[in-house]
Amino acid sequence: MQWMLMLIGLVLGWILDESFSDALLGALLGLAIGQAIRLGRLAVQADAQRRLLEQAQVALHAVEQRLAVLEVSGVKVPEASEPVISEAAPAPDIVVAQTPTELVWELPPELEAVPAAATETRPAPSFDAWKPAPVAREPQAPAAPQGPGFIERAINGARAWLFGGNTVLRVGVVLLFLGLAFLLRYATEGVVVPVELRYAGVAAAALGLLGLGWWLRSGNNHYALMLQGAGVAVLYLTVFAAMRLHPLLDPSAAFGLLVAVTVFSAILAVTQDSLGLAAAAALGGFAAPILASTGSGSHVALFSYFALLNAGILAIAWFKAWRTLNVIGFVGTFGIGFAWGARTYTPELLWSTEPFLILFFLMYLAIGLLFARRKLLEIGDAPEGSDRKALLQWSARKGDYVDGTLLFGPPLVGFGLQFALVQHLEFAAAFSALALGIIYMSLARLLYSGRTLLLAETCLALGVIFTSLAIPLGLDARWTTAAWAVEGAGIFWLGLRQQRPVARAFALLLQLGSALTFLSQLSDGEGSLLDGVPLGALLLGIALLFSFYQLHKAPPEQVSPWERKGVPVLACLGLTFLYLLAPLFFFTEGTTISWALAGLITVFVGLRLPSRTFVFTAMAVQWLGGVLFLVAAPLFTEDLRPLAHGGFWTPLILGLAGLVGAWRVQFSKPATAFDGMTLQRLSQALLVWGAGWWALAWVSEVLRFAPPTLQAALLLAVAALSVALWALLALRLNWSSLALLCTLLIPAAGLILLAAWHSRYHPAANFGWLAWTALFVVHFISLRRLAPLLPAWALSAAHVLGCWLLIGVLALELRYGLLLLSEQYNAWRWLGWAILPSLYLVLMAAPRDWSWPVSDYSREYRVYAAAPLALLMLGWFWLANAVSDGMAEPLPYVPLINPLELGLLFALFGVYVWSRSAVTQLEVRKDYAARATQMIAGVSLFVFFTALVMRTAHHWGGVPFQLDALLESMLVQAGLSIVWTLIALSLMIGGHLRHRREVWLIGAALIGVVVAKLFFVELSNRGGLARIVSFIGVGVLLLVVGYFAPLPPKRAEAADAGKPAPQTGGVSS
Repeated sequence: MQWMLMLIGLVLGWILDESFSDALLGALLGLAIGQAIRLGRLAVQADAQRRLLEQAQVALHAVEQRLAVLEVSGVKVPEASEPVISEAAPAPDIVVAQTPTELVWELPPELEAVPAAATETRPAPSFDAWKPAPVAREPQAPAAPQGPGFIERAINGARAWLFGGNTVLRVGVVLLFLGLAFLLRYATEGVVVPVELRYAGVAAAALGLLGLGWWLRSGNNHYALMLQGAGVAVLYLTVFAAMRLHPLLDPSAAFGLLVAVTVFSAILAVTQDSLGLAAAAALGGFAAPILASTGSGSHVALFSYFALLNAGILAIAWFKAWRTLNVIGFVGTFGIGFAWGARTYTPELLWSTEPFLILFFLMYLAIGLLFARRKLLEIGDAPEGSDRKALLQWSARKGDYVDGTLLFGPPLVGFGLQFALVQHLEFAAAFSALALGIIYMSLARLLYSGRTLLLAETCLALGVIFTSLAIPLGLDARWTTAAWAVEGAGIFWLGLRQQRPVARAFALLLQLGSALTFLSQLSDGEGSLLDGVPLGALLLGIALLFSFYQLHKAPPEQVSPWERKGVPVLACLGLTFLYLLAPLFFFTEGTTISWALAGLITVFVGLRLPSRTFVFTAMAVQWLGGVLFLVAAPLFTEDLRPLAHGGFWTPLILGLAGLVGAWRVQFSKPATAFDGMTLQRLSQALLVWGAGWWALAWVSEVLRFAPPTLQAALLLAVAALSVALWALLALRLNWSSLALLCTLLIPAAGLILLAAWHSRYHPAANFGWLAWTALFVVHFISLRRLAPLLPAWALSAAHVLGCWLLIGVLALELRYGLLLLSEQYNAWRWLGWAILPSLYLVLMAAPRDWSWPVSDYSREYRVYAAAPLALLMLGWFWLANAVSDGMAEPLPYVPLINPLELGLLFALFGVYVWSRSAVTQLEVRKDYAARATQMIAGVSLFVFFTALVMRTAHHWGGVPFQLDALLESMLVQAGLSIVWTLIALSLMIGGHLRHRREVWLIGAALIGVVVAKLFFVELSNRGGLARIVSFIGVGVLLLVVGYFAPLPPKRAEAADAGKPAPQTGGVSS
């Protein structure tokens, strides 16, 4: 409603006079009428709510009285008893034994006056005494409303002033002011009365208002002050109109009159203790030079006038805590001064402007302190004693004595103006900030007691801020970071001693800002990896670590939870900036070496403190150094001398640092920051890291400078010597992790073997025999000496891997020796792979007791190492039997006694005998294992004899050793028929003699295959001698089988022990 009326007033004012002033006046009148209507409605609603509240209170009071009467009368609810029912008599009528007192629920007379029509008639709810009373829910707290905006607050303030007291008086003052304004306007429109008299009349009316207000001050003070304020406003308006609208007053004379009105108003305000008059006087005083300005005055005169005004405000501040007056003076002084400076100031006016700026700053600094003093004098509940915490809490609760505008405004606005004044002078801004910091820190020292503790804390914060600001204004970014870091460390130490969390937070922010500033200044260097100031990094690191140490050793009750969470961050940042010293001085290799040594030192310090952050940061910087070396450092360059360049010493130092760090972590006592498992894992990680870099250093050095023929032997020697050294250290230090590392000798040697292998690799060549001998000696000696330190699984794995590698190296050497017998790809190469593994299987199948290590690790050597070799030999048997043609120059091919077939039989024999003996050590049923072994051996022998026939046909019959040609040859088919029949004959005779029915059936099935092959293959070769030989030979053999190997009986029939075995000499039909 009020906004609609304001819009209507705005439109009507513009229509009536077509001027902005009348439109604004109409809008204000419409708004006022709307607010008056709204206030009237709110008053009616409030009155109705008040009446309803009074009625509810009366009703509640009556209910309380009725409940009190019931409690006094002792009314009780009768207890229910079970009725006794007679079996012979009918059920009696229910008789109520006790009648409760009737409750009278009549409304008291006070409620009869309430009109019944006001409420809606509803049926009375039934009352059940056995149901619990409903529990009233607590109303939810309404959401906090958002604060009003700036325009709404201004409108609310105007409305509160207009309707907050004598509304009629205030409306009258407004109307009178507007009427006099209209009178002045009317004075310019064709009236015969001279204009001077018109202004004189208005001024006389203003003086009349002042006189009337002064006369009524004792009877109606509020009314009198309103009249005086209206008179002062009219005087300001009259002087301004006489100067601007008509040239009746000279600007200097008008200025003098405005000053006089201001002084007169200030005297009236102080005399009558009126903030409104004082504010009006101040507003008029600051408006006077603006209103009377011609644009050609002296700034010295202007600022001198402001100095007089501010002196008056300062004098009033000694007696009165009038914040509004202080803010008007502050805004007027610095606002007008800023406007003048932005428009007129030049560097030549510095020395005539600077004193006034300093004076104004000191004045309003004093005004803010005087405001706090007057406010504190009005408070009398300060805590006794000198407990800083209690005083600070009390100061925070009574924080209204600190005026934020006057406390923070003068230094911020003043320093901004000062910076604009002196920016053309070198270091002037820095010294200005330093001076401000010293002033506020001195104030903090003076105020640091009693009730002004919060004010002292605020001054101290301002002093520290401006002192910190002086550093970047006077120095470049590189020195700023160093100074800020040291300053932050000092502030943090002081804040921790004085229990000031805010100071500590500022110190941490200052250090963080210096860290970010330092990092932003880093760039790629020409003489080092990075270009920057090492002193800045050093001071930053020391400062951050100092803050970390202070927090680390501080009692928990003195440190906030957020600070405790930030302890690892401080430690990590401090160490990071110390680590940055390396790339600021060195290139890649120097940086990597420095980081390796720094990480090692950090591990020692972290375990000493103890601090998990230190230890993990140390590991991180070592890993970072390793990555940097791998990425940026060349592994192979020219013009290097062996063992005298950074490419060797950098990874070697990385490795040594990792190994030493692992030793330090391993043998440190578990502290509160660590547990035993964490230290163990850290030690193992560092140990593997160090061993890896140790290996890289030596491998890269050997590959750089050693001849290719000697590289494998040298690498084996380095590995053997390294493990020997580590084994001695592990024994001396009783270090199980290092002992476990020694078991990696065999895998490393296997990698070297794979890297050096080629088709004619000779392990013993080029001092290889010495290197391999030394390696296996170190391996077995270290395993025997380190056995108490190693877990069982590691020992087993090391023995098995060592056994495999030893057999492999010897097999390669034997293969090379056999290769010398023939240049062609023949059977000798196949034999080189099989002889030693097969011999090992035969030896491990022997029941005799071998010496160490087989005696102590029998299962490892007889089962775990032999089982893969058995599978490998079985696979070799099938592959060599199928691929090789048996050529073994210079020896001729003789079936069964040529090198290939002897080797095949020996390999199959080794697999067979090992399988039969190893069954007892495997979790397999013996009968199942025996059958599987026999089946595999039988099938392998069948395939062996089949291939033997083909090789014989190739060498003796000239058949090409190709599968298609061999299968098409009738010579091969005839040989296969006879050989398969002989195999079947052997199976059937053996099955008969051993009463193995299944063996006999296998032979019979093979006979069936042979017969089928005769009819389907050989029969197609008409007239060939091979067909004749096949049929005759197979027929004769079948006769032999039928006579000597009849079908054995079933097991159930043969198990009859009471009957002797039949004595037959032939086969009964």
